[in-house]
Amino acid sequence: MGLIKSIESVSDVSNLLIDDGFLKNINLWNSAYKGDPFWIHKHWTSALNIQHDHTQKSLNMPKILSKKMASLVFNQKATINVNDKKDSENDETSPEQWNNDANEFVQEVLQDNYFYNNCERYLEYMFGTGGMVMRFYVANGKVKIRFATADAFYPISQDENGVTECVIASKFIKSGKSYTLLEWHLEDDSSYIIKNDLYQSVNDSTDDLGTKVELSTIYGKTVKPRSSYPKGLYSRPTFVYIKPNLANNFNYSSPLGISIYANAIDTLKQLDQAYDMLNQEMEMGRRRITVPDSMLEGKINPVTGQRESNVNFDERVYVGFSFNDTSGTDSAPAPKDITLGLRNQEIIGTINSLLDILAAQCGFSAGTFSYNNTQGMETATGVISRNSDTYQSKNSHETILEDAFKNMCISILELGKAAGLYQGSTDVEVSVNFDDSIAKDRTENANYYELVSGNKPLMPHFEAIKKSNGLTDDEAIRWLKQIREDEADGDIEDILDNHKDKEDET
Repeated sequence: MGLIKSIESVSDVSNLLIDDGFLKNINLWNSAYKGDPFWIHKHWTSALNIQHDHTQKSLNMPKILSKKMASLVFNQKATINVNDKKDSENDETSPEQWNNDANEFVQEVLQDNYFYNNCERYLEYMFGTGGMVMRFYVANGKVKIRFATADAFYPISQDENGVTECVIASKFIKSGKSYTLLEWHLEDDSSYIIKNDLYQSVNDSTDDLGTKVELSTIYGKTVKPRSSYPKGLYSRPTFVYIKPNLANNFNYSSPLGISIYANAIDTLKQLDQAYDMLNQEMEMGRRRITVPDSMLEGKINPVTGQRESNVNFDERVYVGFSFNDTSGTDSAPAPKDITLGLRNQEIIGTINSLLDILAAQCGFSAGTFSYNNTQGMETATGVISRNSDTYQSKNSHETILEDAFKNMCISILELGKAAGLYQGSTDVEVSVNFDDSIAKDRTENANYYELVSGNKPLMPHFEAIKKSNGLTDDEAIRWLKQIREDEADGDIEDILDNHKDKEDET
């Protein structure tokens, strides 16, 4: 029947906003990310009419592309802060700005859920498979954040802001049985509603829901069949769908995203073919020496009575041939080296050309990826120009993420307040600062802005210490205080001279 039809058959939903064709695309991107795309599995027939299977070597570029973009967009240096709107009118940055109940609660939730580690990992999945979803709930007196990948997300309805209702299908195996949890996120005029249904099937087929069973079979009393979130307390659903900031050219009306390499499948095929060719070149191009059959027959050792060969067959370099004297010679020719030259450089050149094409198709600058004899696959790690394709793509994706993180913080505060875990305001401003150091040439930027400002100071001393050393506000304050104390004591020469005078007196 197919999982989409199975989900529709057990609900009042007549048409999910996804069809089997697009789900097939997600599975293709997913298999490519896992390093097992269909195109690396080859079948061929030998001259003896024998069928052979061959699995090509793969560079696994989908994984590399996804990881590179995820690390550029979001990493441990990124920060998410919350401030009450009434306190955010002052644009000046100060260490006290984030000392408020809302920010403290959000930071505690993010830390409890290992958000920065988990988010970067799931963003990598998102860039690889086209999307991800975060959902928020309260359990054991704490706000929890859970992630799901694109293949588990089925949209039900949408508006101009994106997906408003969905079902998340989580498949797992326990005690040898296959289960699927359907988590419905719905809404009516007064509430956001979450329903949970559990199904058990006889196999782990991705297309079969099986039979509905009680939630207590797996979850006991921890998962409720239904929960309501009044719209008087909640301004939005308790989930956030995130996708790469790319237009879906597979289905214009779909709210779902596409992989960053969705339009580069042909190039990925060619890359794996070239890389496999490079490996075969080394295997097929190993040394070969032709020798007459008579030299391979060996002789009987009169002492041991065992046949001994004239050559070492473990070296796999010798190729025998039958000699006859029709050519007019009286004796067999001597062994001859028939090894062919390797075409490594030509193949590596082809791989690098394809890597530049792939980079352009996926939003990276030419030269971002390269392959060489000594290091193998390499990724550029230098400063990214602000005018480069990589920097433009990074900024574009960050636009989507910033909006998602703001919605996440609002949901965290609303859940916390409704559960009595947080007492402050939910009307807040959210600030998301992504790590931009990879795209900054600090010397070039400083020289430029000094020129246009007439060589005047570019930022407060506190901010310069903080940003240049990657410090927190509290650490920067301590550094600034220590610097001022050192300056009050005199320069380094004075300090050393004073120290020397004291030693002389003793």
